[in-house]
Amino acid sequence: MASNPGARVALLPIRPRFARSIMSGEKKVEFRKVRFRSNVSRVVVYASSPIKRVLGYFHVANIHEAPPAELWARYAQVGGLDRDEFLAYYASSGEGVAIGIGEVRSLPDPLPLDTLGSLLRVPQSFAYLTDEAFQKLVECLEAQHKGESSTK
Repeated sequence: MASNPGARVALLPIRPRFARSIMSGEKKVEFRKVRFRSNVSRVVVYASSPIKRVLGYFHVANIHEAPPAELWARYAQVGGLDRDEFLAYYASSGEGVAIGIGEVRSLPDPLPLDTLGSLLRVPQSFAYLTDEAFQKLVECLEAQHKGESSTK
């Protein structure tokens, strides 16, 4: 299933506004302050409070680490936030990370996080998912899409 052998899957809690923008295809890059320590091929999108649901996942197209000014110059048009929000987010950071959003797979019916594993908790920044947890997400996504197409 992995197109990148040895790559991991990360779970990112994302504010609902930005999570929805990612899933709709409007937001093409997710800004973060810290780079993943492992090679990541897919990111599971968890919309934080008040939604508190997994919306789907995306394939990582690329990861670009650079000073915030460079990230803004390169990604301002596709980052899904305005300059003031961007500057406030990186106010105390000398480096930033832009995660390029590739193919997006969204769930018609978002899932509670514990659907993927009873021990999963919402991470502060991010967490790596097990292969089993990601496989549960893929199975739920396929089942939902199959059910969606059989009702049309």
